[in-house]
Amino acid sequence: MANPVPRNRGYRTFMYLPADRVPDVEFGCWPQTVRAWVPDGFPKDWAAEIGENMFHARFNEFIGTDRDEGGAGIPIHLGMDPAFEHKVLEEDALTQIVQDSSGIIARRWKGGVQESSIPQFLEFPVKDRKSWAAMKERYRLDDPARTVSAEAIEKARKAAAEGWTVGAWACGFYGALRNWVGTENLSYLLYDDPALCHEMADHWAELILASLRQVPPDVPIHQFGWWEDMAFKGGPLVSPKTFDDFFVPPYQAVMDEARRHGCMLSHVDCDGNIHGLVASWIRVGVNIMFPCEVAAGTDMFRMRREFGARVRLQGGVDKVAVARGRDAIRRELDRIEPLLAEGGFIPHLDHLVPPDISLPNYMFYREEKKKLIGKRP
Repeated sequence: MANPVPRNRGYRTFMYLPADRVPDVEFGCWPQTVRAWVPDGFPKDWAAEIGENMFHARFNEFIGTDRDEGGAGIPIHLGMDPAFEHKVLEEDALTQIVQDSSGIIARRWKGGVQESSIPQFLEFPVKDRKSWAAMKERYRLDDPARTVSAEAIEKARKAAAEGWTVGAWACGFYGALRNWVGTENLSYLLYDDPALCHEMADHWAELILASLRQVPPDVPIHQFGWWEDMAFKGGPLVSPKTFDDFFVPPYQAVMDEARRHGCMLSHVDCDGNIHGLVASWIRVGVNIMFPCEVAAGTDMFRMRREFGARVRLQGGVDKVAVARGRDAIRRELDRIEPLLAEGGFIPHLDHLVPPDISLPNYMFYREEKKKLIGKRP
């Protein structure tokens, strides 16, 4: 007996199927934000509980997003085995130089401080073919830890039979290589040793496929998610041609396997201006762009003009406008309203909530957005 079409609002929105409304979801918040909100009414004990977690359930509970509708995930086992030793190499009052479990050495802000930024990366574990050979031993395809359990398979089978979505998620190919090599180093290595870069990307694909190929044919995969973060305000960190040469083939291999399980939707989490890569992602079946960062120049209306209903959109509410107050918030929600009428769009803030958005402004945005999507109290 075939599995029913999923009833999840998100799936139905992106498949252009009838739904009572789009889901009310948000992307999370910076830890500094909830700490800054405490004087205005955010519970102090909840802020402490959230700690450094950007996606803590307490945040969603406070702002009143939809509860999880249901579903299951196919675990994709991509962990390093063994991991590197996590150790503090140096520290001062506010920062530490740390070797983390991935082998990256970086200066990082200590947890709990309001001053913060991305880490200052100092050294990456893969530098050449010799260090890649050592790293590859930590990602063996025959590692028993890559087994997808019978329990996980049965949970997915049951969820699908009950009309809920089954999903899977993986770090993307640029993201994996960048985590091993570093952004600047990878920019050179793609030209200095392209064969090595192809080998690393292909191995990452085989690791993902090692999990997917364990999924029985009767178990569907409705949506596959990717994390990349491979763009900035000026555009992608690699050219479209480089992306097509190095990363489209492994993307294609994974998406072809997912499609054997009926996968029709795939989202990519990529900050920055992504316009140079959208055509390539859509070509391989990655068709949900997220979080559509407005200040970086990503234009959802331009993507719809270029790709029509093939491109689905998630996010896209300008966090800068939300920080400016009520009039700017109303204008911003008016701006995105036409996309709701077209379908295939789930609105929320275009990244984590930053500390310059006050709690009153954010909660005003939340109430106005709920009206926009038709969410009843």
